[in-house]
Amino acid sequence: MRHESTPTINAEMTIRRMDLTDSDREAVASLADLDSHQGLDGPVLGVEVEGSLLAAVSLSTGELVADPFSRTAELRALLELRAMQLRRRSPKGGSRLPRRRSRPAVGGAPAGSILSLPRWG
Repeated sequence: MRHESTPTINAEMTIRRMDLTDSDREAVASLADLDSHQGLDGPVLGVEVEGSLLAAVSLSTGELVADPFSRTAELRALLELRAMQLRRRSPKGGSRLPRRRSRPAVGGAPAGSILSLPRWG
């Protein structure tokens, strides 16, 4: 019996500040509602997969919301790690984001570029 492998589908994932525009604030509020949460205070870091916001974390409080209908465990862990890194860099443990660096962020990719990761599921 021959088994055919399923082709790997790459999904675009972006981690970015989500409190810069009205549409970002609305997306975070909708995600918080979906997760039965009142909302996130202060600056927010979010992760989007193929343009859909699936998880977000408050850089001020560390509170996290995620889409309960998606597999987001890895995304939540990634956001918590990135938020912790940002808090370590800022003076007095605040939530100020570091200045943009000119060197590549990941594996030779230009800073701010979108990375494609395999989709599980």
